[in-house]
Amino acid sequence: MTNLINNANNVVVAGAGITGMSCVRYLLDQGKSVKLWDTRPDASVPDTLTIDVTCGELPADYWQGVDVLVVSPGISPALPAIQDADACGVKVVGDIELFAQAIQCPVLGVTGSNGKTTVTLLATHILEHLGIKAVAAGNVGLPALDALALAPQAVVLELSSFQLETTESLSLVAATLLNISADHLDRHGSFEAYREAKQRIFAHAACAVTHRDDAETSPCNADIPCIETGLTQSQTGFGWDATSQAILYNGAPLLKLSDTQLVGLHNVLNIQAALALVSALEIDLSEAAEAVKTFKPAPHRCAKIAVKGGVSYIDDSKATNIGATEAALTGLAPSLTGRLVLIAGGDAKGADLSELKPLLDEHVDVVIALGRDGKVLSDIAENGHYVATLPDAVSLAASLTQPGDTVLLSPACASLDMFKNYQHRAEVFAGAIGELSA
Repeated sequence: MTNLINNANNVVVAGAGITGMSCVRYLLDQGKSVKLWDTRPDASVPDTLTIDVTCGELPADYWQGVDVLVVSPGISPALPAIQDADACGVKVVGDIELFAQAIQCPVLGVTGSNGKTTVTLLATHILEHLGIKAVAAGNVGLPALDALALAPQAVVLELSSFQLETTESLSLVAATLLNISADHLDRHGSFEAYREAKQRIFAHAACAVTHRDDAETSPCNADIPCIETGLTQSQTGFGWDATSQAILYNGAPLLKLSDTQLVGLHNVLNIQAALALVSALEIDLSEAAEAVKTFKPAPHRCAKIAVKGGVSYIDDSKATNIGATEAALTGLAPSLTGRLVLIAGGDAKGADLSELKPLLDEHVDVVIALGRDGKVLSDIAENGHYVATLPDAVSLAASLTQPGDTVLLSPACASLDMFKNYQHRAEVFAGAIGELSA
């Protein structure tokens, strides 16, 4: 897809959100004729925008003369209007495809159902610590096209399945699919389609970072070199010594988990993945390990936010799918001494929450569920409760716990049925804890 934009005169951007507006800015800077379309009739568009804007339904001849359609990640390529564009010969791509054709520096790519943001930010932190001007972009917050203006020496891209399904030519120095579990089935239609989208990260990667004990993380069709990670001792790649609680490289100790600000076995794998990614840039691993020690994890990812009455409260509101909650439960369980109360529920996005039952039975003493699909969790738990609100859940958890116990908010669901976003859910959780007596 060489010179896609160079050869295009008329471009439509679908989506007036953060990513869509970054595409508009980039294309205007390239001297293109740009139109903006948003599927929402009441979409908010900046008053200063001087291009043609259409909200809602499109006129029948809208795609006439259009060369390229750039689709924002939140808009499904399966929409009838986008299918019509394709049928009219319009090339349909995403912002990552535009980025791929413009970027001049090395790019590392991260995808997976869970852990993407932690690995992306950690890999960026390591590179910055080593004196490399690195930028984290993509699904992590900063749109990929906006990163171009920062003149980076390296880019670490967090890539969602939505972004990957409209990307064709992204060349990565190293790529990783951290893990995969049922998520976004309401968008992709099946787990197989979701897996296929995630696997696209390896299409033009020079190296793959894989989990040796999880075949789903390996490239299906690409014959490329691999760097392995895992929770067992190994003489090659990255390993884990459970006795000394140390991350290994080629069988030798590299970094103790206790020397970092990250907790849980899931974060052992995240650290390994970040180190493996940056190692593809031929940096000094011992210096990279030193950088890990100063990394502060992003909020709402298994972060202890309070201790009230001797009970620890952990915010894992970012756990918006089953796999994330599985990682939290298996990662935290070995370090807990008291009982564990799990607060979970919300919009399951088509996933089957009953898949959590074995882990609930093994690790959780009480389940307090809420939200659209939460009743499934309270029904399958041996000691389950269903409540109307998150403050109700916190209040009930406090009444059922004693010093030494832990209350974990790890919803396994999206938040939009009850909250503005997962950050808002975390704020309500913290606020409810604050209302408890000491």
